[in-house]
Order: sequence, then structure tokens, then C-alpha cells
Amino acid sequence: MTDASLLSATDLRGLLPGALRRPAQEGARLVALHWLQQLTDARAQWLLADSADPSGTDVATEAETLHRARVSLRRLRAVLREHESALDGAVDQRTLRSLRALGQATNEVRDADVQRSWLDAEMEQLPVVAREEAMRLRSILDRRATRSSTAVTRAFEKHFDPIVDRLLARLATYLLLHRVGLPATPTPFARHLATRVARASTRLRRDLEHVTSVDSRDAMHRVRIRLKRQRAMLALFAKSRPALGAWYDLATRGQDLLGAVRDADLLAERALEANLPALHRELGAVALAHYQAFTLDWCARIDGVVQSLEMAVVELRRDSAPASEAGVPLEIERKYLLSRVPPVAAAVPPTLIEQGWLPGSALRERLRRSTNPDGTVTCWRNVKLGPAQARLEIDEGTSRELFEAMWPLTSDARVRKQRHVVRETAYAWEIDVFLDRDLVLAEVELSGLDDRPTLPEWLTPYVERDVTGEPAYFNSVLARADRTPR
Repeated sequence: MTDASLLSATDLRGLLPGALRRPAQEGARLVALHWLQQLTDARAQWLLADSADPSGTDVATEAETLHRARVSLRRLRAVLREHESALDGAVDQRTLRSLRALGQATNEVRDADVQRSWLDAEMEQLPVVAREEAMRLRSILDRRATRSSTAVTRAFEKHFDPIVDRLLARLATYLLLHRVGLPATPTPFARHLATRVARASTRLRRDLEHVTSVDSRDAMHRVRIRLKRQRAMLALFAKSRPALGAWYDLATRGQDLLGAVRDADLLAERALEANLPALHRELGAVALAHYQAFTLDWCARIDGVVQSLEMAVVELRRDSAPASEAGVPLEIERKYLLSRVPPVAAAVPPTLIEQGWLPGSALRERLRRSTNPDGTVTCWRNVKLGPAQARLEIDEGTSRELFEAMWPLTSDARVRKQRHVVRETAYAWEIDVFLDRDLVLAEVELSGLDDRPTLPEWLTPYVERDVTGEPAYFNSVLARADRTPR
């Protein structure tokens, strides 16, 4: 890293704690820069080890250095893939190919190190014949170690050294586009991260349901890769937020168990190639034991696994409530006209919402009374200003006495509706059924103007069109005179 004007490791350490509240483009770059910095440091340590006197080289230290490099590389690649939209072209295909080639070159060394470590730790526990075969396999792996180490050095020189400075420079800057006439509301990195984490929920459940035997290698591989990517995205924030930490720890356990299955399988293949049948059978039993542990911890409790992931998403979304440059809360939403109430929503007990607007032209204050399914009542005062796409919104709770005193002033502009709320991972879909007309609307609050949630399957068949920004569907326009005394 030759450009002293760019971020240093000290700069990164100071910026990372606030990354979740920064714009998504910046937060994604800070995380990527962190793992790039870690990989660069490990590369420097490997270079020192490679240039040292071979007779004095600490094999364990070399293995640990390579492990740190591989972890940093894996997480850097995962972050670049998962945050591709936020990085908006900062990383080109040439760079991605170089990082992939470096990863492939280090895989063989990592696998050989793990296999030798396993044999060293478990050899004495094996039956006599399998133990003798394990010793033979250990010798084979030792002979390959020197050649593999040389291949890693060449891979760093070929694939990493030529791209590191260019990648650092591209990640250190970005452009933030702003639409003229609208508040500056870049999507916070926490909200972007919540969306990326949430995407894994349905896919993870599907893949877990396909893990039906120790031979379900493709499904287990997909689960393991998903967990690796989850951990790469959350590693820097897991300690500071409980729900993120809980999901990160669970993902770590799952990845470790699946990694143990994979490692036993690979070592069994080595044994088979070397014509070591007794060792091959023992390793098959080891893979089966790790598989059984995984199914008990994960497959048998899919709902709990997915719930842990979704709690992490909720925590991230709480970290990313949109606000104006002055810190005033913003309401950013999309609204859809529905043909009728979806059955999924109808099954949710509704909240009765009564809204009324005080007389005014430039400034219209709204009163709202919500009667919840359990009978509790809350009262609010509210003012909204600005364009429909992103309005300043100020809410304030008020007493029932004050509400009742002011409510008669709203008799010329009121709305009564029932609201059914359906929570879909990172979003809460509000289905409003108006009580004085044949009208059903769906609303969803967003994190920013570029937030585009996918319509849930249960909602899609009932959507007639997107009416976001159409004045005819503003609640204040829909309000009617109500002469019924309250």
C-alpha cells in the first residue's frame, strides 16, 4: 500500500464502529477495506516466513499465517460478492478472477494442513490396521507440503501483488448520487446489510430441508457457503449487537460441523486414492458422526435457526431508521392498491385506527387513535411535510384527555380503517381495510429511496398497481366529514 493519502489501518479502526450508520456505499467499502488490510498484513508475514532460512522456519507459524490469509481472503471475496450493488462497480472482473485464483491456490495447502493435524490428533485412537495406514498417509502428505508452500508463494506474486494497490484505491472512494428536490436520504449500511442477511432466510431453509443423509453433499455445501458469507458480513459487528452475535455464533457452529464433515470426506478420498481401505472406513464413520451432530443442531430445529437469523435482521433494521440531514425522522414508503384483503393478512387480528386532521392548509396536524387487538388504546399527534416519496415525519404521543379535547376539531376530515400487519423477515407489510368505502391498501416502510422490497408471494396476487405518490390515495385526501359524535 504505497499511497499515504489513503486510509491507514488506524483510520479503519476508528471508522468501523460507526460503519452501520454510514451510507451503504461507505459501510460496504469500510468492511471490504478491513479484510483487504488483514490479507495484506498476512501476505507480508508469509513473505517474511518464505524468505527465512528453511531450517529455522516454524511450520506451525507458517500454517497459522496462511490460515489468517485464507480467512481474510475468503471474507474479502464474500463481502465483495454480497455488497456488489453498494460497491457500484468499484471491483472489476479481473480483480475478482485474481482473488478467486489465489483462493484456489491456497485451498490445497489448507486441506493438507487440516488433514495432517487430524491424523496427528486422532491416529492413536484408530484401530491397529487403520493406524498403520494413517501413518503411511501422513508421510504422503508431508512430501507434498513443500511443493504446496512454494505454489502459495507464487500465487501471491501472480494474483495478489499486482492488484492490491489498485483495489485499495478503488475501495477508498465513492460517488453518492442525490436526486434534486428530495431530501438527502442515502440508504444506511445497516439497512443494506439487513437486506443481504435476510435474503439467506428462505434459501437456507430450503437447503436445510435437502440435507437428508450424509451423502447430501451438494446441499451441505450450499449451506456451508451461505454460513460463510453470513459470518463474513457480520464478523465486525457481532460483538457489539446481541442478536447479531447470537446468529453469528450459531452460524459458526453450523459451519464448523459441516466443515468437519467435508474434511473427513476429503481425507477419506485421499485414503481411497492411496489404497488404504481400513482408514477409509474409519473416516467414513467420522463424517457420519459430524453429520448426525449437524442434523440434531440444525435440521431438527430449522424454525429456531431461521428465527435467529430474522432477529439479527430486525436488530440491523432498528439501527437504520431513515432521517434527514438535520436528524428529523423520515417516512419513506411504498403503497399498493389491492383487489381485496389477502387471506394471510385477514388471519392477523387487526388494529382499529381512527385518524382526523385539524383545519389548515400549509400545515395540517393529524390526530390518531389506535385500538389494539388486546383492547389497549394509544393516541398520537403527527405532522408530515415534503414530497410523498420521502416526507419529514414528526410523531408525538399524547394523553387520551388531550386527544378527546382536540378530536371534535377534526370532524370534517376523518378516516377509519382496520390495519392487519404481516411481518416478512426485514419488512412489516401493513394492510389497511377502510371501513367507510370499498378500499384496501398495502403499505411498507423503507430504508431509503432505492430500497425496493420484493412483493411477498401471499400479497402479489391481490396487487392491482403501485400507487405510491398518487395524491388520490393519501390518507389526508381520503379523509371525509364525520358527523358521528365520539
